[in-house]
Amino acid sequence: MPNGRQNNKRHPFERVKRWLKLWRYKILRIDDPPERIARGAAIGVLMGVLPTFGVGGFLAIGIAFVLKANKAAAVLGSFIVNPLTSPFFWTLSIIIGSFITGEDSSTILARMKHDGVLASAESAWLVYMAGNIVISAVCTPFSYYMVKAAIVRHRMRKKEKRLRRQNGAG
Repeated sequence: MPNGRQNNKRHPFERVKRWLKLWRYKILRIDDPPERIARGAAIGVLMGVLPTFGVGGFLAIGIAFVLKANKAAAVLGSFIVNPLTSPFFWTLSIIIGSFITGEDSSTILARMKHDGVLASAESAWLVYMAGNIVISAVCTPFSYYMVKAAIVRHRMRKKEKRLRRQNGAG
């Protein structure tokens, strides 16, 4: 290795970090009003978190079209749930859902681990959906305001930088 450095580009955490950074830049650089972009991202997050069984991106595009939101942001927002984050969202949905329904989450999770997700889905679906609706209700508005604020902040910094350059050159 040159200079004794190790190339971390292949490390899984580096790849995730790079993917998140790219996702952020893609959202920030969309040329549309911040409200439309944020609305699209929130729709995407909603469709990503809800159990749409692989069609969340398509549903996000359709809903974004109807609600006049940014379709690219909707697709990007739907990637919040992916193979890396799915176990987190599933487990959190069951824990929150069990709190709402009064079921024992450890029993449900143990049954899922022992019997498999599909075999235990019949008894866990109501608990899962109760928790998932809560997560969706929290994540959707949170993503709207977070994305909108990030875009406004990014555009202000960009404008200030452009003004400094003009004033320095003039």
